[in-house]
Amino acid sequence: MNLIKESNVQILEGASDWKEAVCQSVAPLERDGAVTESYKEAIIENVEQLGPYICIAPHVALPHARPEQGAVKSQIAVTLFRREVDFNREDAKASLFISLAAADSESHLDALMQITDILQDEERTAKILQARNVLELYQYFK
Repeated sequence: MNLIKESNVQILEGASDWKEAVCQSVAPLERDGAVTESYKEAIIENVEQLGPYICIAPHVALPHARPEQGAVKSQIAVTLFRREVDFNREDAKASLFISLAAADSESHLDALMQITDILQDEERTAKILQARNVLELYQYFK
């Protein structure tokens, strides 16, 4: 998976709410120039309008927005929150945020398929959620 760099992987204690979690999870992409500052705001607006569409599996969120909403280049950031983030719906909670910046509608598809393969393995997902440090977390996605 060539869209992820170790510098875009982080483990954080928690967030005050889901909006802060989105901002924190997108921050590595912003620092790297993969997205503009407006990208995280677009994700937040989309979730407010559409509901927590970014919650794609138990304990997993995939923050993303459309390319024209601020994606500059295709890249992925991974954030593991030690305290689960609540999206104010019983079925919408996440600890693992896999933030996706897609500069177009195709360049990220291989990475999404690889992420899907990783997350379909429940045992591996459980290990990811218990990662002890950034390097260990990064290795699960390489």
